[in-house]
Amino acid sequence: MLQKNILEQPDALKCLFDNHPDGICILDGDGRFLYVNESIITMLGYTHDEILQTSLNHLLNSPRANISNNVTNIKSSSKLAINHKKGYLVYVRLTSIPLVSDGLEFGSFIRFEDISQQVEQTKELFDIQEMFTLISEKSQNIISSISADGVFTYISPTVEALLGYTPEEVIGKPAAFFNDPDTNKKFVEHRNSLFIDQNTVRFTGRGRNKSGEYRWYETTAEYIRDETGNIIQTICVGRDVNDRKKAEETIAHLAYHDSLTNLPNRRFFKKHVTEKLQESKDELHSLMLLDLNGFKYVNDTFGHDIGDLLLLEVANRLKNVVADNDFVARWGGDEFTVLQSHLENKADATALMTRIKELIAEPIMIAGNTLYITASVGVSFFLEDGDTAETLIKNADERMYRAKNQAKLLEQKKNPH
Repeated sequence: MLQKNILEQPDALKCLFDNHPDGICILDGDGRFLYVNESIITMLGYTHDEILQTSLNHLLNSPRANISNNVTNIKSSSKLAINHKKGYLVYVRLTSIPLVSDGLEFGSFIRFEDISQQVEQTKELFDIQEMFTLISEKSQNIISSISADGVFTYISPTVEALLGYTPEEVIGKPAAFFNDPDTNKKFVEHRNSLFIDQNTVRFTGRGRNKSGEYRWYETTAEYIRDETGNIIQTICVGRDVNDRKKAEETIAHLAYHDSLTNLPNRRFFKKHVTEKLQESKDELHSLMLLDLNGFKYVNDTFGHDIGDLLLLEVANRLKNVVADNDFVARWGGDEFTVLQSHLENKADATALMTRIKELIAEPIMIAGNTLYITASVGVSFFLEDGDTAETLIKNADERMYRAKNQAKLLEQKKNPH
């Protein structure tokens, strides 16, 4: 049975000295190497004899290391750069323990821990941070970081040029403060609908600048999650798309509105009717189609410019006579449509049709000319005459032309020659 203390074993400390993964050495009072282990040889690239023929001061005072310390100024624990034999720097954490005898220091016991990898990683991180700062400062986009509770923890300096706020005015404040309420609502709904593995999303909403104006921004958000999948941070890159959004809105408006009267066009009317019938299937609705009598005469006699102004006046009269929840559109040429929703009874539609005829029949003054026209109107009812926009329009169209023909026959009886 082994009873002796392991430290009393022959060469136990020497074995530890020689095989320790850190560099270990002993220096004399002048800082010259007396003993070095194999790790120092590997770490610095010198041979055993080369190390013993030099001093720590020589290694530390290398121009490349850019260190003017000498061994007597080294603290008990210091981070230093030592010149490798091949010329590059080796970063070490150096621990110095003085060797003392009879109250006098006669040398040092030195331990070198290679921290080059840590230093390089720190340098790489610093370089990345510098690059991120440069990108965020030069970018035309707004780069930001938002905490789990929705507060800005960082925002790039470009926020001042794009929204008028300094970074200091934004950081520490809730992101919701800078969005319009509808955008905040949609953003929360959008975020709550994400899958657990969905971390990169694109979102379009309106942000408020310092003057109170709302502008459209397209934001790409990267969600940072913890181990349980909870979002702990959001990195955002937002770009101003206000001009693009306005252009899209203009294009959409032109696609669904008549260029002359600015009323909804045929496409928009059919879409609106379809949606209205689907959302209120148990309600009574009427659909009117009206045609202007005498419009061709105005066009042929006074010209198309006067004809256009006449259509504008008719459009304005129709908008003024219908209720707020009714829908007026230009069907095409001199034809207009009206959807009357949520009627109490058919008499409401008859009353509106009468008011429309009376209003259009009133004299119209354009460019010094007094013009007279009338309207033929056909009406159909949901569900009695159909349950789709197409069937309601078809039936209203047939009744409008019957009314128009009846008006012609009546006119011929009044004026047989």
